[in-house]
Amino acid sequence: MEIKNLNKKSEFSYLRRFGIKNKFNFITISTLQNENKDFKLGFQINTKTGNAVFRNRIRRQLKHIFYQIFKKYDNDPSKSGLWILVNVNPKIEKFDFSEYKSFLEKIDL
Repeated sequence: MEIKNLNKKSEFSYLRRFGIKNKFNFITISTLQNENKDFKLGFQINTKTGNAVFRNRIRRQLKHIFYQIFKKYDNDPSKSGLWILVNVNPKIEKFDFSEYKSFLEKIDL
């Protein structure tokens, strides 16, 4: 299994347009099942969320959590080719890493 990043603007816009959106307190997750077998993950963090150091720390922490979730889905063929776009809300500043880690581990993509 290989986890790639969403890099192209067309991939982001395709996910925003056709993806299934799940809105939570501090993030919105758009998911889409694709034909290829690779997992793809992308982040959108607004500059209102904080300075660059804080945004990069949030991105690294969320990436770590989603990599653990992808490892669970590695043996599930129905979850192969899953593309995920994570749109981070500025409200995430109020939460601690352990709080949103426990929350995200409970959700099913």
